[in-house]
Amino acid sequence: MRALRSMLGLKLSDRIRNDAIRERCGVKEDIVTRIEKGMLKWFGHVERMNKRRLTKQIYECSVNGVVGRGRPRQTFHDQKGKVQKKGQVRSTLNRWACMKRLMSVDEAKVVC
Repeated sequence: MRALRSMLGLKLSDRIRNDAIRERCGVKEDIVTRIEKGMLKWFGHVERMNKRRLTKQIYECSVNGVVGRGRPRQTFHDQKGKVQKKGQVRSTLNRWACMKRLMSVDEAKVVC
């Protein structure tokens, strides 16, 4: 939103709503939604990759080592799971259970 405001020459003190600024700039959706869609696209792309590709190997690897203090960093899988729950991505593996529960990360891998 800071970038959009600067393009229009507005300041926070002007107190103009974010949706009005997006409308003036011609942006239909907010940046967070665009990033989340991109994450899901990237997930599907990587899941369909050949196992020998370096990108796929890095995506599937796990790193051993000492964990630092504080809250653990969120992984791509954690973020993608949140996006799936937020977007209400339904399970399609079992037709009858499809309406009742959301798709897990493992089910999404199978679907891809």
